[in-house]
Amino acid sequence: MRGAGATVPVALLVYAGCRWLDGRDGVHGPGLWWNLGHVGFLVSWIAFAAVAVGMAARLRGTPRAAPWGTGAATATVAGIAAFTWVTLTDLFPAWPELASPLRAVGPLLFLAGLVVLLGLTARSQHRRGWYAFPLLALAATVIVSADLDLLPVSAVLFGAALAPTLVRQGARPQVVAAAGPS
Repeated sequence: MRGAGATVPVALLVYAGCRWLDGRDGVHGPGLWWNLGHVGFLVSWIAFAAVAVGMAARLRGTPRAAPWGTGAATATVAGIAAFTWVTLTDLFPAWPELASPLRAVGPLLFLAGLVVLLGLTARSQHRRGWYAFPLLALAATVIVSADLDLLPVSAVLFGAALAPTLVRQGARPQVVAAAGPS
């Protein structure tokens, strides 16, 4: 899961860079940069799915959080499936369109599930300010939804939001005190 948590922002930055390169002529797609960017986007969705499943697996050891983690992971993966389907229609014009209700519900499932998973995971790690991680994911999603050109900002925010997934299983984050005069 740690590798997947680090892959998400990198893959989103690849998508952002390719999107920028693709749009230099004022038009987005189809072409080499369009296709490479969407492959990066697909990699980010696969990594998000691995992160969601990994967080749910870690939460199984927390009796009060386990059922919430399983449900949130299911919602997240369902939302990822919708995003993946739409990305495939961008890459392959012959791919059938996703039904409008699923297109509308998919992002909501992804976001709601991810926010719950991040909150439960950070809380289970006894992190101070645990609520910041779900809020960062929410901000990352809102920013990129408002303007796709802000994808690099969203990638950085997702990188910060996924910090709890970078902690080894069983490890607790360390709080380091500032060194003062002795």
